[in-house]
Amino acid sequence: GRDGMTIFGQRQTPKKRRKSRTAFTNHQIYELEKRFLYQKYLSPADRDQIAQQLGLTNAQVITWFQNRRAKLKRDLEEMKADVESAKKVGPN
Repeated sequence: GRDGMTIFGQRQTPKKRRKSRTAFTNHQIYELEKRFLYQKYLSPADRDQIAQQLGLTNAQVITWFQNRRAKLKRDLEEMKADVESAKKVGPN
């Protein structure tokens, strides 16, 4: 329940606090985007180098690239849908 007790009266294991969202600096985003333009996947060595260069953790770099690939996929699918709907409408 809300008091940290289960219905059986045992203490719940303390919940791990989620890490708060990372606020990347403009410089970090610029460098990450620049790299993403020509390299969608990083080798562990590249990842270590970028993380160190930008003062980020490996996990932050991994997550950023994962999220960026997902965004690319979303954007491409949206563009494809826009082209399809434009075909249906025809020339104006």
